[in-house]
Amino acid sequence: MKESYSIGEFSKKTATTIRTLHYYDELGLLKPSYVTEKGRRFYTNHDFVILQRILTLKYLGYSLEQIKGFFQKETWDLMDTLSFQRKEMIKKKEHIENVIKALDRALHVLEDRKEIVPSVFITLINTIQMEHEQKEWLKGYIDEELVEVIYDVPESKQLELEKKWVEISTELKKLNDLAPEDDRVQELIGEMMALVKELTGDDLAFVQEIADKEVEDETWLFHSPFSSEEEDWIASALNAYLKRKGVNLSNGDGTKEYS
Repeated sequence: MKESYSIGEFSKKTATTIRTLHYYDELGLLKPSYVTEKGRRFYTNHDFVILQRILTLKYLGYSLEQIKGFFQKETWDLMDTLSFQRKEMIKKKEHIENVIKALDRALHVLEDRKEIVPSVFITLINTIQMEHEQKEWLKGYIDEELVEVIYDVPESKQLELEKKWVEISTELKKLNDLAPEDDRVQELIGEMMALVKELTGDDLAFVQEIADKEVEDETWLFHSPFSSEEEDWIASALNAYLKRKGVNLSNGDGTKEYS
């Protein structure tokens, strides 16, 4: 077996880029066995062993700084660190599985669309990402049994509801130059309320209950696809819709007023 290898030869034999070998050298993880006066780096057979150790520990998920720490010790007490690393890998696995789930749901929702408004897409992903946190937040404002009903829906139904929500949100953003009472706007508000009814069983009662609460602003938890001006416009459109239904949210006494 050959005694020494130029950095190019070592790179090819180990399938490691020259740039990576330079970086390992800078970190003090894997220095060439010797460097010529002209600065040419050469590696020996012993360096294959060191590189293999680096790659093995990287495979287990350790950072280069952690690996450097290992190399500075004569013996390794690995039980605790391996247990910790396993827990970290499980967390990463769960995160990856959740990301794949979010991508699958997004792909289903967007399968008939070539383009989507960025804010609508971000809100969709945020809703998937923060689903558990949003569920717990809602329990602080409405009956816990109703919260469980809202979130306990078959996946197929959930996907269809999300697809419909994207369609309604996208269309509302297109019509925000119209009056809130415009029939086209009111039709979309009606479709939005139909989604609420499908989830809660009673759209008007649900909206009334939320309106009666002093709800804290949790912008970190709920991303909105609408600007503040659009939200005010939608609120006006919703009030117009509810008035047509005989509901007045401004009573302040938790009752419905029918016209």
